[in-house]
Amino acid sequence: MKKLVFLTAFLLGALAVSAWGEEPITNWLTNPEGPLAREIRSNFLFSMVTIMPFLLLAEGLLLYCIIRFKAKPGGKAASFHENLRLEILWTVIPALTLVVTAVPTYQTMRAMEVPPKSDLVVGVIGHQFFWEYRYPKQGVAFAEEALVVPAGKVITLNLSSVDVVHSWWVPAFGVKQDANPGRITNAWFKAERPGRYKGQCAELCGKLHAKMYIDVLVVPPEEFEKWILAKKSGAPAAPPDTARGT
Repeated sequence: MKKLVFLTAFLLGALAVSAWGEEPITNWLTNPEGPLAREIRSNFLFSMVTIMPFLLLAEGLLLYCIIRFKAKPGGKAASFHENLRLEILWTVIPALTLVVTAVPTYQTMRAMEVPPKSDLVVGVIGHQFFWEYRYPKQGVAFAEEALVVPAGKVITLNLSSVDVVHSWWVPAFGVKQDANPGRITNAWFKAERPGRYKGQCAELCGKLHAKMYIDVLVVPPEEFEKWILAKKSGAPAAPPDTARGT
């Protein structure tokens, strides 16, 4: 009981700190940004609602049996050992539930894999322990800076790595994609609101893995064009300051 109380207090304290402190990484569950992240959240909530009755039923029956049939002095053990109808029932119903959840999950996974028409292509290269970004059509490349993208546009990411496996993870966009040496993987997102969105490398890649942060600035399209022109001219181009922290 003491352990349960301690664990509950610890979890409540962690939630309080995360609620009142500055959130280091934007959250896809509480603050999804763009159609892909919202679809992922909707699928998650639908799956949770669908499977939760089975969890509650199983735990409820377990608690009932622990209390109702606990060992007593002189008690006699039950002699029954099977119920064919019950076994068929608790096999068929969960199987049908899996089918129900599989359909929207497949649709969500397909949406993640097949992006709509791209408005901007960005090459993302993982290094130990920083990110490099390349805009091939615009002729811009840089590293160890925030990725800047226009709001309301479909952004396609072509990811690779020069050393080990990294993972580009920005939860608010619903994007988590490995960057592998020697091959190119793809991801996409569409951020509709200007702001700053944070993430982190999600694949253990070495001793400084925990410091391999991701910073994405989503700005209005006109600010993005000005930033691109400044980058191409070779002049110092500070990230646009129109993006509000998210």
